[in-house]
Amino acid sequence: MTEKISSKGYYWGYKTVVTITHSGNKLTLSTADNTDIDYEVNSTDGGSPASNTVTFYNIAKSHQSKIHKGDHIVIKSGPSDLYGVLSEGNITNITPETLDSADKSFQVTFTEGIDYSKDKRLYSKFNGSKMVKKTVTAGKTKVTYTKRQVKKVNIAFKKGVKAKQIIDRIKRDAKIEISVCRLKKNKVYKKGYTLSSKPLAAIKAIAKDCGSKVYYRQGKLVIDDNAKPNPYNEHLYLDMKNGLTAEPTADESDGGSKTYTLACFDDPRLSAGSAVYVKATNISGLKRVKSVNHKHDKSTYEMEVVVYA
Repeated sequence: MTEKISSKGYYWGYKTVVTITHSGNKLTLSTADNTDIDYEVNSTDGGSPASNTVTFYNIAKSHQSKIHKGDHIVIKSGPSDLYGVLSEGNITNITPETLDSADKSFQVTFTEGIDYSKDKRLYSKFNGSKMVKKTVTAGKTKVTYTKRQVKKVNIAFKKGVKAKQIIDRIKRDAKIEISVCRLKKNKVYKKGYTLSSKPLAAIKAIAKDCGSKVYYRQGKLVIDDNAKPNPYNEHLYLDMKNGLTAEPTADESDGGSKTYTLACFDDPRLSAGSAVYVKATNISGLKRVKSVNHKHDKSTYEMEVVVYA
């Protein structure tokens, strides 16, 4: 099938809107309402949720008091006809207001999506048990007796179980949301499978067995098989007249894989896993995105995109 490519949209007329939700109450801050907002938002296919920052300038104390650790935050940004979600997650740190030249800055840090890496191990709902000896000392008298003790048992799957079945069970029991699940192959575990690691670690290991990788994309957890040239259908085109602000630079030693770094006008459609058609002097063709650094600093909206060669 022929891949459709377009360069829809113009890189001007930017705006940023941040929505923070605390106990069901929403606080919305927008550059359209003359609120100065800077941000640095990252997206990577490395598997761990990215850490991002948002800086507000000269916002009222009453607004600051409505922002707390653990609150959910959504950042939307972009040009008028390309405006969309950059990222979302939960606030992990708040930097008290500081004086920055003539402005008062108030910064929050948030982790993209939900960090499932700290979830506890999963065990079978039907735990095993065994008889154990207990000794009680009362003064000089020791009394020994036996009692039945419940033993936590790792979840085990029968011989011939498929990877997709295991992932479905893990995400259901651990309440992990996976927005996209594409396995390059649905591996059969002929000897069965025992869940001995934490839920997210187990999902990553199984995805790797299946030739896929796990990463976060715009706040959502995805499993990507890298099989489709453009799985998210952005259909983006970048050249020196459309998005690029400089010629790409090559990096021969990026974790053993050759990559190119692109300097561009900021575009919320690009995240880890995106596909872009790049046309430049030293690179041409449809490329998958390894990482993106979206940044707004005072008056500039820009991004650094790393693509696989």
